Amino acid sequence: MRTGSEAPTGTVTRVVAVLRAVVEAEKDVSAAELAEAIGLPRPTVHRLLDLLAKEDMVEPDPDTRRWRPTVECQRLGALLVSRRDLVRLARPVLAKVVARSQEACLLGVYLPRRREMIYAAEHISPDPLSYRIELNAPVPVNWGASGRAILAFLPEEESEAILAERAPAPVSGEKAPTVGVLRRELELIRQKGFAFSRGQKIPGSRGIAAPILGADGIAVGSLTLTIPEMRFREEAKEQLAEMVMGGAEELSVMLGHRVPRTPIER
Repeated sequence: MRTGSEAPTGTVTRVVAVLRAVVEAEKDVSAAELAEAIGLPRPTVHRLLDLLAKEDMVEPDPDTRRWRPTVECQRLGALLVSRRDLVRLARPVLAKVVARSQEACLLGVYLPRRREMIYAAEHISPDPLSYRIELNAPVPVNWGASGRAILAFLPEEESEAILAERAPAPVSGEKAPTVGVLRRELELIRQKGFAFSRGQKIPGSRGIAAPILGADGIAVGSLTLTIPEMRFREEAKEQLAEMVMGGAEELSVMLGHRVPRTPIER
């Protein structure tokens, strides 16, 4: 730990002020605007921006020279948010999706070290389910809408490793489809923005899921509507998908994700 005489208190305070101003700006901001907002000379602001850029916290637009947070800066912010408990952040969103859809909604959380996922929270439907959801039990991500919505938005190297494992279905023990079949399905999920499944993890159910993305655009989990087979109507699938994608996008924004979702192809 540095002593008081070693810590460049003035510089640190100014660096934090510049970083805070860039992060809090509603759009890319110029050095002149920062200087006026913070009350520092423009040369000083330029020097502090250069220091932050060397640490990969801010970057200038190559055309406009206006400044913005980097992906790395957003990643650190997302880590802070996620450590404050994704389940807590998700509960109001789950309730909102259930109120709109009248179906049960699940929060799935990806476990990178295990390359599996868990259902970390559930908001029940006004109409009771005919099956039980087991929370906090690891399950494969190559099965079910909840898993494949995550798998479609993982780094290619990681998703390919998961596909190569070909984990069997967690309930029936059914063998996994070929890698080629799954690759095509994952591409379709990326295009549409949601995944759909029929009883792959929970017999007698239908699942509609959308990815929850971090600041870097990589899935950290999924939001899933689970619907008893007897209640599911095919003509309602697109409308339900919009509801669950809206909830997943809301959570993604909380985690620092800024890239707009691609509209559903109709």
